[in-house]
Amino acid sequence: MRALFGRLPRLESQLLVVLVLMYVVFWIWSPDVFGGSDTLEILGRQAGVLMVVAIGQMAALVVGGFDISVAATVGFASTVFALNADDYGLVPGVLLALAAGAGVGLVNGIVIARLKVNAFVATLAMLTFLIGLSNELSNGASVPISDPNLKWFGATDWGPIPATVGIAVIVIAVAYILFNRLRAGLYIYAIGGSRETARLSGIPVARYEILAYVFCSMLAAVAGVMLASRVTVGQASLGAGLELESIAAAVIGGAAIGGGRGRLLGVAIGVLILTVLTSGLEIVGVSEFTRQMTTGVVLVLAVVFNQRRNIADWSLVRRLRRRGGGGGGQAGPMREAADGPANDDV
Repeated sequence: MRALFGRLPRLESQLLVVLVLMYVVFWIWSPDVFGGSDTLEILGRQAGVLMVVAIGQMAALVVGGFDISVAATVGFASTVFALNADDYGLVPGVLLALAAGAGVGLVNGIVIARLKVNAFVATLAMLTFLIGLSNELSNGASVPISDPNLKWFGATDWGPIPATVGIAVIVIAVAYILFNRLRAGLYIYAIGGSRETARLSGIPVARYEILAYVFCSMLAAVAGVMLASRVTVGQASLGAGLELESIAAAVIGGAAIGGGRGRLLGVAIGVLILTVLTSGLEIVGVSEFTRQMTTGVVLVLAVVFNQRRNIADWSLVRRLRRRGGGGGGQAGPMREAADGPANDDV
């Protein structure tokens, strides 16, 4: 086990162990289903959409906020895409959907960063507004898309992998460049760590906070196009539930509510854990209401454990290790230093 996970950061190693154990449990529970390659393909298609939204949500969390309007943005972008794809073509339809997502993020960012409105209030208001706007544009109905090439954006395969997985890989690469290779990513982490310190360092705080929300909403728009491709319609409710799932996946992966911390690899594994959990419960016949309760419990547990960043930092574990003669009494700040930079994720 050490040889397998030894080069990964400690948190990601623990998450991978949880992911493997969870899949093994479901495989034992239903070997006929989880033992086949078709199940992996289904899980990949579902994880791809959530991966895109959760990476955008990570940007909002890192900068010190969050965005509960992402699900409504998904539905709004899918509606804009559907209304324009047949008339103007798929590429203009995609570009208009992305522009709509960027506009949503720009408004969210300005209201939060410039007008100093609480992120919860601002994005809740945006959620309500977008649901109404989407239904107004579509007259309260689903908007069908007839172009068969639409499936390329999420319903077909790109060679050996599902299209949603391919798009998610592209998004991960773009996010890696943003957070680990560009100054903008460093500034976003700095603002989340301490807004006042970032301001005194000469960082234009509001500008990069707005950028984080634009990035978040644009990825929600990408997810809207992906979902529209799968169901061949655009509708306001297409992204229902993704606001909670994206926050849960990001927090499971180590993103801190309050800002300053979030690792791309951890969020990716968090998405896989949440997908296997919710899809696995559905496959074995657990009711939708129980799955929703489970997601809420997992989110709370993830936040609780995230306060310590590592299971081994809990006082109970330290006492047990001391009684067993282990040398695990390293202090929390020293562990933080040992983990390396918060954005050293891949």
